Amino acid sequence: MILDGNSFTLAILREELRLPSELSISKSSKILVRASRDVVDQVLETGKTVYGINTGFGRLANQRISSDKLRQLQINLLRSHAAGIGNYFSEKTVRLILLLKINSLLRGYSGIRLEIIEALIRFYNTGLMPAIRERGSVGASGDLAPLADLALPLIGEGAFLSEDGGIRPAAEVLEDHGISTVELKEKEGLSLINGTQVSTAMAIEAILSIRDLFYTITATGAFSTEVMLGTDTAFRKEIQEARNQVGQIYTGKLLYQLMAHSGYRDAHLECDRVQDFYSIRCMPQVLGSLYDLILYAENILTRESNSTTDNPVTLIDENIIISGGNFHAAPLAHTMDFLAIALADVAAMSERRIAAFQETSQSNLPMFLMKDAGLNSGFMIAHVSAAALASENKSLAHPASVDTIPTSANQEDHVSMAPNAGHQLRQIIANTAAIVAIELMCAAQARDLNPQYHLASCSEEIYRTIREKVPYLEVDGPLSGHIECISQFVASGKISAIVKKHIEEIS
Repeated sequence: MILDGNSFTLAILREELRLPSELSISKSSKILVRASRDVVDQVLETGKTVYGINTGFGRLANQRISSDKLRQLQINLLRSHAAGIGNYFSEKTVRLILLLKINSLLRGYSGIRLEIIEALIRFYNTGLMPAIRERGSVGASGDLAPLADLALPLIGEGAFLSEDGGIRPAAEVLEDHGISTVELKEKEGLSLINGTQVSTAMAIEAILSIRDLFYTITATGAFSTEVMLGTDTAFRKEIQEARNQVGQIYTGKLLYQLMAHSGYRDAHLECDRVQDFYSIRCMPQVLGSLYDLILYAENILTRESNSTTDNPVTLIDENIIISGGNFHAAPLAHTMDFLAIALADVAAMSERRIAAFQETSQSNLPMFLMKDAGLNSGFMIAHVSAAALASENKSLAHPASVDTIPTSANQEDHVSMAPNAGHQLRQIIANTAAIVAIELMCAAQARDLNPQYHLASCSEEIYRTIREKVPYLEVDGPLSGHIECISQFVASGKISAIVKKHIEEIS
């Protein structure tokens, strides 16, 4: 893959996460990087005081550093800012962070030498992923602590992730691979650690999962509607078009298509049940709102993956270096908070359908989905687990971006908290996958309790996929393993892949 700083799409990044390629740099980017570095070198010759070049950082920006200590300043910057805590990001996440960092540096605004970027590419192409701690960034000035972890191995410090899941000292790993360390020059340490790449990586991983979840949840809702003898009337396009919301129109179309040719619709030929409860009837509206936010988020993240987010920046045409605030991750924090709120709401709707499965008046099925309820408790506590996760989601959906704690002796007095938004969203995604898994398990059980009609084609394939691993429950048994199994189907995108296939077939 030839990088130019401007051409990433989420589809490209998804494929790169699945199957890493070998990176190289476009000719145009090499020209820009060299020209950007020339600006730094020329400013150094003038002796002017410029932030990030010959000053301290943050509140220490007014401290002029003597020319003989400027390179030590860059090393000290990496060491002092490597103050993260907690567990390490996965190899996959670090790979995305590294890829985003390289792409950003190639845009010709960062004043970093080509040799440093090539050293990062060498890490990527060799499969050497720096060990980056998950916690410690407030999302302005960029993701300082985790990006310091990313940069330290360049100078032979810090650590790399090892194949056994642990870490190894960077110096040992570099020696094993015959890779030399680099010497950082003026501004280069700051260019490496300033930026939003950690927050961006978390957001990109989240949106890729959420898009899959959207299709899975939509199909799950259609499956539940079928087996609870619900009607697809509320999904007709005329109703959605009257509302004039893009996401709702699209979601209503999906639901209507997914239920096409379902034998369960025959139950309504002579039926007086004209309206279903809201967590069935209002799926186009609620899921459609999530879909609109997905489209919005994808635009934001595509732009951010092709952005310069460090400070200060070089302006090649004017031959100057200027300070700004591109490191502030507010667009990412707000986007992840929006997604967290919408996903928590969608998960709450799934929980309500799970609750409906537990009693007869809404589901038209035996209590707790068991023929011999009383002796058997059936899916009673599976619903309790879903309720616990849905409640936790509501707490996690509190926007991280509305909180700010001033740092750096009040110089950095308003921060984004984007990484916190990312951590919260990650947990909401995991919780939602489990909630949807419980709904799918209930829907499959309902199918076997009410077998006189045939399922729509997508629901049937999902049902058969579940039944390959999870049996119909005639009597009580432990449910945790079944929930975990279906959760893996959801989280891995297996259910989403089924849905997308059927959408293509019927569209």
